[in-house]
Amino acid sequence: MSGHLLRQRVPLGRTGLAVSRVGLGCSALGGVYGAVAEDEAIATVHAALEAGINLFDTAPAYGSTRSERVLGKALRGLPRDAFVVSTKAGKLTSEDGRDSFDYSEAAIRRSVDESRERLGLERLDVVHLHDFDYEDGRHLEQALAEGLPTLRALQAEGVVGAVGAGIYFMAAWKRLLTRAEIDVALLHNHHTLLDVRAYELLPLFEAKGVGVINAAPLASGLLTGGPPPAWHPVPADARRFLARATIRAEELGTSLPRLALQFGVSEPRLPVTVFSARSRDELAQALSWVAEPFDPDVVAEVQAELEPLMNVQWAYGGTDPANAFASEGC
Repeated sequence: MSGHLLRQRVPLGRTGLAVSRVGLGCSALGGVYGAVAEDEAIATVHAALEAGINLFDTAPAYGSTRSERVLGKALRGLPRDAFVVSTKAGKLTSEDGRDSFDYSEAAIRRSVDESRERLGLERLDVVHLHDFDYEDGRHLEQALAEGLPTLRALQAEGVVGAVGAGIYFMAAWKRLLTRAEIDVALLHNHHTLLDVRAYELLPLFEAKGVGVINAAPLASGLLTGGPPPAWHPVPADARRFLARATIRAEELGTSLPRLALQFGVSEPRLPVTVFSARSRDELAQALSWVAEPFDPDVVAEVQAELEPLMNVQWAYGGTDPANAFASEGC
């Protein structure tokens, strides 16, 4: 993806929004993957804008609202048509890392108002209902019956531009897409070197005209070539396969994160991909990688090392660990 392509704009489904093919995920700027100085976080947003990126994805849950606050400071004073902000509602994370979930009308309205204040925006371009599939899906009914209609009401009031969902579990995606209407999907961890289940959902998205933001091409930190983040539910006995893939990628003349990003942006039916960067240097490195072609044979060899982890459903959000990686036979 050349610098010229980076400055291209593609439609985000039927929302009327035109976004860059690569967007900046702002979870890292909120400290989700380690501490980040505020001035460096702001400079990273400005560097992304200068590179041609106009899509920024954040959430109140990222860094206990820090991501939204930093992004708001970075965007202050810029022309409103220079950027598209995607944020979320329904989930909050405390300073000590504990999650809470509430998809009631009052909570969603409060969340949207507080996000607008932190971001310094009268109108939010996209708001996703966030992680309502966590905790064994016990929030799903409230999210569908109360949370989504509230976002639609806010859309009618002109406060929210497009209504979306940002969830993980495949069963929840299929239930959502058969029971409700959304404008945008934040689809994370399902088009990576170790999970290609996006292909199961693409026909449903396409049939409904849903704009898809492909997120977490580094598999929420599993494909960085380093230790997974402490909060990731990947068990210790699965990590040896990640280590093998890291070594194999290097033997083949690349690196695991480089190959993961290149693979992440490679699917034409997923033309919009967001990834996180904690600094200007990380952003520049990532953009240089996605500008390069990759060898499908190298992808195949690295995926062979990751095969025991392919399409594994990780136990995010307190979900029954029986659904997660099983080490038997590995």
